Amino acid sequence: MKNLLYILTILLLSKVTSAQDTSFYFKTSDGVRLYVRTVGEGRPCLFLHGGPGLTSYYFEALPVAKLIEQKVHMIYFDQRGGGRSSSPKDGNYSMKRMEQDIEEIRNFLKIKKWSVMGHSFGGLIMTAYAKDYPQSIRSLIYAHCMIDIKPALASHINNGLKLLEQVGDTIHLNKQLPAFGQMNEVDSALTKKGIGYKIMFSSLRDEKIDDSLTKAATPHFNQDFNHYVWSTKDYWTDYTKYTKDILCPVLIITGTKDYAVGPETYKSWHFKNEKIVFFDAAHFSFLDEPKRFAETVLQFLKS
Repeated sequence: MKNLLYILTILLLSKVTSAQDTSFYFKTSDGVRLYVRTVGEGRPCLFLHGGPGLTSYYFEALPVAKLIEQKVHMIYFDQRGGGRSSSPKDGNYSMKRMEQDIEEIRNFLKIKKWSVMGHSFGGLIMTAYAKDYPQSIRSLIYAHCMIDIKPALASHINNGLKLLEQVGDTIHLNKQLPAFGQMNEVDSALTKKGIGYKIMFSSLRDEKIDDSLTKAATPHFNQDFNHYVWSTKDYWTDYTKYTKDILCPVLIITGTKDYAVGPETYKSWHFKNEKIVFFDAAHFSFLDEPKRFAETVLQFLKS
């Protein structure tokens, strides 16, 4: 009952709008319709959701987003092939095209420079974008992000196996499967034991809230990108090698129990101007500690 009331409160908050709250569909130069929402006042900040192929709604509908929007002009959008956005007719999901989508939105909104906040898989796209369009970026916020997909999958698999051992279960992975296939085997075993949520969430309640918001985003949820990404070479690039060349201020938010990307993944990054903030949380610290998360982001953007 408490979970239901919490979810209803979130959904009601998401309906509260102001004169600065606008949503629309933006048509890219190659004809893809991207769902875009802008809300709040202050310096602009783009949110890059995870997935791959999810929606920004799982963040923008939360109380933490409302706290940030009080002082920041937030721009949300669903990436091509995900959530409320459409798919490219030619199947173009290259990283360059993803970056171009972001730049086209920035130009359309007449924003000279913006901050970018990425979550999870969004960290890959954000790093590539920062490498190729440094003139467009004021600062970067990495919230539980991956920059190289391979160690993230390894963390998911290895920590999943440890969780299974803790409940007295073991599985023999098919090593001939690619890493993504092995991750699915581990997830399946974790789900059967009722502990699948522990990879990404601090509690089962958090998982239910996130699932509910994802389902509430749209009755016609697009998942095309998720089907393409694993066979698209661009997303298997190790983008950590570019971090040393990114000179703008960088905030890294990491969770000590974030097994989805690895609690120590940030140690392989080499940003010149970085600040690291630790949360005793899994992959969604903004669900566990919304006030602290918002204060951390706002303080960084202000400074």
